[in-house]
Order: sequence, then C-alpha cells, then structure tokens
Amino acid sequence: MCGIAGVSLKKKNLIFLKRFSKIIDHLAHRGPDSHGIYEKENVKLIHTRLSIVDIDGGAQPIKNEGLVLIANGEIYNDLLIRKETKKYKYKTKSDSESILAVYKEYGIEGFKKLRGMFSFAIYDEKKNVTILGRDLFGIKPLYFSLMNEGIVFSSEIQSIKKTNLQNLNISENQLLEFFQLQYCSGKKTIFKEIQRVRPGEIIVIKDGKITISEINNLPKKKENYLRIDDDFIFKNVKESVEVHLRSDVPYCLFYSGGIDSTLIMYFMKILNLNKKICAYSVNFVSDEKKYNHSIKSIANRFNIEFNQINFKEEDFWSLLPFAAKNIDEPIADYAILPTFKMASEASKNFKVALSGEGGDELFAGYGRYKSLKNRYKGAFRKMKFLRQKNWDFSLKKSMNLNSELSKLQSFQYFDYLNWLPNNLLVKLDRCLMAYGMEGRTPLIDKKLFAKFFYLDDKFKQKKGYGKYLIRSFLRNKIKNYNSFSKKKGFTLPIEYWIPKKSKYLEEFLPKNEILKIFFNEDEIRFICRNAINNKKMIRPLWHMIFISIWYLVNIKKVRTNGNFFDIISNVNK
Repeated sequence: MCGIAGVSLKKKNLIFLKRFSKIIDHLAHRGPDSHGIYEKENVKLIHTRLSIVDIDGGAQPIKNEGLVLIANGEIYNDLLIRKETKKYKYKTKSDSESILAVYKEYGIEGFKKLRGMFSFAIYDEKKNVTILGRDLFGIKPLYFSLMNEGIVFSSEIQSIKKTNLQNLNISENQLLEFFQLQYCSGKKTIFKEIQRVRPGEIIVIKDGKITISEINNLPKKKENYLRIDDDFIFKNVKESVEVHLRSDVPYCLFYSGGIDSTLIMYFMKILNLNKKICAYSVNFVSDEKKYNHSIKSIANRFNIEFNQINFKEEDFWSLLPFAAKNIDEPIADYAILPTFKMASEASKNFKVALSGEGGDELFAGYGRYKSLKNRYKGAFRKMKFLRQKNWDFSLKKSMNLNSELSKLQSFQYFDYLNWLPNNLLVKLDRCLMAYGMEGRTPLIDKKLFAKFFYLDDKFKQKKGYGKYLIRSFLRNKIKNYNSFSKKKGFTLPIEYWIPKKSKYLEEFLPKNEILKIFFNEDEIRFICRNAINNKKMIRPLWHMIFISIWYLVNIKKVRTNGNFFDIISNVNK
C-alpha cells in the first residue's frame, strides 16, 4: 500500500517540476517506509512506500524493459500472471510488477487480467506516454487535475492542493450533492479543478494531454445457478479470503460483530488453524443506549485475540477536526470517527487490516433494498429551501434499470458505481492510510462479484431478510451465533449526542462561510433548534457540522488541535 503521484507536462518546465516534488511530504503518511522518484524530460513519477510484499526487493518506481511503474495496492493473481506472461522478464518479487507484465504482452487490454485493488501509473519510454489505471471497484484512489502546463495526478486530493500548483475552487454543484448524499458521486470532486480516475478507468496521456480514456466494466453474467448451497459459498468466499491474506507482514481484522466481518473471521480461522488472529472492534459508550453487542464472546469462540476500543461522546467531538483533515475529500459518514480511532490502535502492531466492506452491496444487505423505492432521495429532500434545487445530476443514469438486471440488482449496481467507491472505500483508505496501514476487502473482488452479484433475488432476499444465503450459511457453521439478528456495524448514537449541543451549534454554525452558499442564518438556526425533538433533522445537521469543520481545517487552514467547539468558537470570535 503506497502513495503515488506524477506529472506529464506539455513541455519541460523545471520550476514546475521542482514545485511538484513537494508532494512527497504530503504523501509520506501513505508510504512511511521509503520513497522513490523517476524523472525524464517532461514526466516525473513519485512513489512513497508501505512495505507489505517483497519487503526487501519491491522498491518503486520499478523500471524494466523501457517501462516505469508506480503502483498503490495489491495484485492478488500475481502468481498466476507470472506463469502466463512468459515473454516478460521480472526484476522483483513484488506483486505490482505483474501490472507491467500484462501491459508489455497485451497492451492496455492486459489490465483486464488483473485481480486486485490498485491504482497505478506507467510511463512507456518508447511511446512517450503515461498510463493511469484504477481497479474495477475503485478500492484504491487516484485523482488528476488538468492544468495549463499539463496533467498532475496523485493518490489524494489534498496532496495536489498543498503543492499550490493552481488555485482550487469549491464546486457548488458538488457541494449541493454532498449536502444531500454525504459524498460526491461520479468523476467530479468537491473541487472544480480536480477529477477522479473512475473505477476501472484507463487513461493514456501524451505530453500533458489525454489521448485515450476508456472504462473496464464490472464482470458480466456468465452462469445461471438454480441451486446455491453451503459448499458453493464455502468454496468461493474461502478462496477470496485466502488470496487477500497474502502478506509478508502480520495482519488483523476490523470486526463489527455483523454478518460480513463474522464471515471473514470464520474463514480467517479456517485458513489459519494454528495461528491466533487479532481482531479490533469499537464499543460505543453512551448513557442513553448500550452499543456493546457482546461480540467479545463470539471472538472468544474462535480463540481470537480481541481488542475492544471504547468510543465515548467526547471522542466524537474531539476526533472531528482530525477526521475532517485526514479524510481528504468531504464524506459525512460518521463511521469514519470510530474507524480512525480503531486504526490508531491497530497500527501500533499491524500494517494490514481485513474489513467487511462490500458485503451489503454484494449480498443485498441494506435495508433500503427491501422497498426498492427512489434511491437518490437526499437528506434535505423535505426542506423547502433545498428541495427545488436540481442536485441529483447524473444519478438517475446510474440506476441501470434495464432488461439484464432485476430492480434489486440495479440498486446494488448503483451502489457499486457510487456509494461504494466514493464513500465506503474512501473512508477505509484514508482512515487506515493516516496511520500507515493497508485495508483489504475480501468481499470486494471480481471473482466473487461474478459468482454472487447475478444470483436470483430469491437467494439474497427472503422472509424479510437481506443477505439471506449468507445468514443461513453462518447459522449452519457457527453455533449460538444469531445471524438473523438486526444489522450491526460501527454505528454511533448521534441521535443522542448531537441534540445535546444544539445551542452551541445554533450559535456558531450560522457564521460558517461554506454553509452560507445555500442557507441563510435563520435556516441554519431552524435546523439546529429542531434537531432536539425531530430525528429527521439529525442527518441534515450532521452534514452541516462535518462540512463546516472540513472547510475550516482544509480551506481556511485553521489549527486542528482541540475539539470541534474549540475550533469553531475561536474562528468565529
């Protein structure tokens, strides 16, 4: 797991390249072990390394046969690719080098052979082109900016911003979408000048200009399964967990006690019968509601070293500035807060953590899949002052309601294109990389997608339950585990914590500049005041809270030491 950055200029510019080189400092947290640089004429590539596989020999950039590679991620079918690519002569044992091998033998079509999580840049010295690529699911991030001088790209938005190579401006369209969805969808980001490389996208750049941009789509339906049994689930999920365990350093599990992380725990134990597995979880401590799900007893049943981290109300407010600073692009997913705290503890002993992200999308676990009503309703949809504004943009096009997909599959596909890469996976990547950790997601895998996504709806939803086949599997495999209990996760009791601070929020939020773009002071006060007795106001208010502190620490560059109220009150004095 690493940080990558690069630039392709229209013509050589030594002053620009020198300024760009400062990006190393802003990517150091993604690769604290070492860094490497490649430069030729108008092209420069930078890599910061977190050593996971081939620790001694896998330094980057990797230079071989006129090709130069910088990559972030893991290629899980590296060993298979090495057997298939006979013409290419490998120089390292790094799994990343298989990216060069498939390009050397098959061109950009070869990237379709890769199985893993990755973003990369290849410089082809002979053709004088730079190629950017990202995995099918967008597990690993990559952003780029089109400038007068050429194209700059990086693993994180803030690293581009901090180089001060250009002025960045907030996109009001994307800000509006953030207020409604809690994230920005598609290829556009919160900044007008910065775009995402989309999941599965390959971009070819020559002399600072994009010449090719194409998408490798998610796997299509190949087989019809009339019957799904425990053996089918066991074989396929076990194989995915197994390849995701490839590592030359120790790994742990982020465990919520829910279906997905329990499924991964089950297979981790099967694959490591004689090895003690370490799991980390969060216990939300609240006077109003007890969030301890007795997951410790489940972990004990598997003989797992269990670390439960308490998360209190004061943690919520004290972590907000740090989270807003390190999440990179604004995402009002309150699960980032306990995930940051969990990563801070786990990173003391581990470089790799497995997580259950992707299980709800693959097996249809979300409650919203039950009704299958309009997917793109926003947090402010019932409030007159934002209701009339057109905020959904291209979301309707993402629904993919066509004859090849059932309505349930269309909703799942929407989440694969939007919710998963632009919310959940950003959360996992930034929370772990802030502490130099790699996050792995065995349930987000192209082989698993091909096997499970196109299953008939009856295998996913039954008797009012989502993820029915996985729940049944766990019921049969784990004694005394209630796999049909209510969904669990790293869910904070914000419905209790935020209303307590209503008066403070009502005093300070109306003064925040970014909120004034769409709201007047009376509207902000109305939401703050009514959150005390109206739970429907909690989510809109939370979005306002998060974007306010994100704006202050990232745009206004205020200090991040102190809790949310220390910072927002000092700014508004």
